[in-house]
Amino acid sequence: MALSLSAIPDEFRHGWRIVLACSIAAGTGIALVFLNFSMFIVPLSQDLGVSRGDLGAVQAMIITAAIGAPVIGRLTDLFGVRRVYFTCTLIVAAIHLLVAQYASSIYHMAASTAALGFLGIGSTAVVLTRPINAHFREHRGKALGLMAVGISIVSMIAPPVLQWVLDTWSWRAGFLAIGAASVFIGIPAVALLLPDSGRAGSGIGAKEPAAPADRRFLRERDFWLLTMSLIMMSLATAGTISQLAPMIQDEGLDASTAALALSFFAGGQFIGRLGGGWLLDKFEPRRVSFALTLAPALGFIILLSTSGMVPAALLAAAIIGLQQGAELDIFAYFVGRRFDVARYGTIYGALVGLGWIGNVGGLLGMGKIYDLFGTYAPGQALGIAALVISALLVLMVRLPEPEKVPAT
Repeated sequence: MALSLSAIPDEFRHGWRIVLACSIAAGTGIALVFLNFSMFIVPLSQDLGVSRGDLGAVQAMIITAAIGAPVIGRLTDLFGVRRVYFTCTLIVAAIHLLVAQYASSIYHMAASTAALGFLGIGSTAVVLTRPINAHFREHRGKALGLMAVGISIVSMIAPPVLQWVLDTWSWRAGFLAIGAASVFIGIPAVALLLPDSGRAGSGIGAKEPAAPADRRFLRERDFWLLTMSLIMMSLATAGTISQLAPMIQDEGLDASTAALALSFFAGGQFIGRLGGGWLLDKFEPRRVSFALTLAPALGFIILLSTSGMVPAALLAAAIIGLQQGAELDIFAYFVGRRFDVARYGTIYGALVGLGWIGNVGGLLGMGKIYDLFGTYAPGQALGIAALVISALLVLMVRLPEPEKVPAT
């Protein structure tokens, strides 16, 4: 039975282009580096003569995102999504090219990672969820989930392709491939599909001025509850993502299985993003967020209690990915519903920027824990505790009643 156009919610009839453009842009942006960097750890370690802990410190240089998020978020409020995305994406692609051509030391990698952290924000949820929150009300969670699915789809495809590039050529070719994806896929998608005016294109209405710089949200209890929840969640999961491939190999499995585990991780993200958005619209958002935040703890338990079992490792990766997928839905949804959309970029940017405290702690901690103990088990145990705290904090956030969309 064919689906009638009248059965499609009005928000999606007019907004599918926005969702698709932002989905493709997010999937081909800086997330490709962050989610797949663990595949580069072994070849970089061998080529540059550094340890995994040293490379964890290099990854921690992405803390510059803590500065980039509020700055670029505010620039998006002022100049619009398209301008900010195009500018940041082109500069990031140029950095990938420079790394591929000239990087020869850990210091080069650290400098490039710092630049990527700051400018890469232009292809993340800080910028790309803004037009979603501006356009959608009744189906906001679903739209955010569909937008985030782009990251999951690309992440499922990317690991085997990147592993082939790494095996066939080198890690340098891997950085070239990532840069090419953003330039030749992401930029055309935004140019062709995302409107250049109105709420979707600029994030503000055609006759509505950008909100003035307003820092009153920093005095809001709910902003800090969300911030601390994100910090603890990131502390638990960022290090796992960054070290997932070697973590799986340390279970007695080979590099191909580790790459497959990254695809399973992306599959879990796909389910978490799509299902998480639907659940946020359907049920009480705080309870949904509580349950999804605790999910990776089960993945850590599986890794702690098994060794050398391919199905167990793949299942653990998928479960950890489930929460990572829902994370974008949760925090973008909460900010869009709890605060003023006209200041969305500023507020969400500040939240993400502060959340990078947890990311850096996880990136540094997991690698150093491995160097110290020769195993990731203590880091996984600490991650479980951090997830429990994160889940409890999100339960305490106050949300206004959802906006009702007039029937048409």
